[in-house]
Amino acid sequence: MPKKLKTPCAYPGCNQLVDGRYCEEHTKVRNNQYEKYGRNPDTRRRYGRAWKRIRDSYAKQHPFCELCYEKGVLVQTEEVHHKKTIE
Repeated sequence: MPKKLKTPCAYPGCNQLVDGRYCEEHTKVRNNQYEKYGRNPDTRRRYGRAWKRIRDSYAKQHPFCELCYEKGVLVQTEEVHHKKTIE
């Protein structure tokens, strides 16, 4: 099957041919713009510096997955859920 043709970068004024939507340089620019303007402000507040500190502290105090630990399996904590329990 033939390979898809490269298209110009979608960033205004950039004519670099790319496989995706943006060239490497403008992908970073678009990601930063999305983080600043496109994301829901509530999301930024919810996952801000305070949440990261709480998450890291909790992960240090509870190094193993609680659900797995109850089953007798030791698995290192990879995720920490929110302050409210998820049902």
